[in-house]
Order: sequence, then structure tokens, then C-alpha cells
Amino acid sequence: MRERDDVEIRMVDNGRTPVEPAIRAEGFGWIDRLHIIANGENRGVAAGRNQGLRAAEGEVMMILDNDTIVTPEAVLGLAQYVAEHQQCGVAGPTLVSADGVVQDSAKPFPSPWLKLRHTVGVKGLTGREREAMESGHPTYVIGACQAFRRDTLKRVGWLDEGIFYGPEDADFCLRVGRLGLTVDYRPEFRIIHHWRRATRRSPFSSLALKHAKGLLRFYLRHLFR
Repeated sequence: MRERDDVEIRMVDNGRTPVEPAIRAEGFGWIDRLHIIANGENRGVAAGRNQGLRAAEGEVMMILDNDTIVTPEAVLGLAQYVAEHQQCGVAGPTLVSADGVVQDSAKPFPSPWLKLRHTVGVKGLTGREREAMESGHPTYVIGACQAFRRDTLKRVGWLDEGIFYGPEDADFCLRVGRLGLTVDYRPEFRIIHHWRRATRRSPFSSLALKHAKGLLRFYLRHLFR
């Protein structure tokens, strides 16, 4: 198991006012390793995450959303798994709600049909979505928590900043797969995720339109390959 002393935290505050760190590191003894990168505006999910990745110094990197609650065991265990499995390009844990309900943390290819179902609020998983959750190697693990090695990032390249908000996580995992590396879903590691489906609040909001633009960019790249 990796040690707590190996951890550094780079938090990107993407245009919030005032700056309010969303990470509570005191309980882990990691508060002295918390470094805040404050942006004057919202640069988008991919751009903000790339800022943190560029500033990071470790050989294993982990992306976490600001609506996650983690334990040292989950963070260090997932990092250890990625470090020890060289064929693994990116790994993700089980994401659960605060009351313990397992979320669909591992996903199949986000086809237009699946996106349409989610947009109109159709509940329940499709057969393909169930298979992805049961498989150790789904198409992608969602970006609320993704872990990978620095050498993988060098090969894959940065997150696509042309995608402002989703599906930059799926795009990254698909590029990982094209290198012959695996996308690994590791349900033994559990992280609480207060899932905020921001684009569902209004289908005509600025964020929703940016999300639609990102989807179009994603499909032009991946749908017919």
C-alpha cells in the first residue's frame, strides 16, 4: 500500500467567487499538501483538470470532482493498483451516493441513443450499461474519479479542452484504449459522489449548449471509427 506521505493535492478553483476550497484534507493529515490554483473564470472541466495535471509531480495521477468524498484507503489503493498494473491505462472506482446507492460508474460507449435516454430522464440501465458495470473493462469510467500513470498521460495526451463539459472523460478513455491499454473498473474501491447533473437543470442553459457542442465534437471523432 502506498503511504500518505506520497500524496499531493492540486485543487483547481475554476472561477468560483470567492475561492472556497472544496477539499477537506485535515482529517487525512494532507492539508499541508493542498495547493490551490485559482482561475478568474470558468475555463471548462477539461482545461481546469489539465491545469492540475500539469502542476502535479507524481508518477500516478488521480482526477477527482469537487463533489466527491474519499478515504485514504480508496485513494491509495487505487493508486497502488494503477502503479502495479502496467497494462492498465486508466482505472476508476465504484461511485456511491451518500446513502450508499451504487451509481453507474462504468459505462459503455455513450451512443446518441443512450444520451437521448438520459436527457429525457428515462430511468433504469440498458443491457449494455449493465454489462459495462459488470465488466472489468468498460468503454470508460466516469471522470468524477479517474486514476492513471504519468507515462500513460504522456502517450495519450491532455484532456481535450475543446470539450468544455462532458464527454471529456469518455474521450480520454477511448484514446487510452486505442493505445492498446485497458480501462479498468475496480469496484473494491468505493468513493462517495454527490452526483450533480448540471446539464439537467435547464436544457437550454449556456452549460447545456456547451455540453451539446462537446458531444458533437466527440461524435465526429469517435462515432464512425
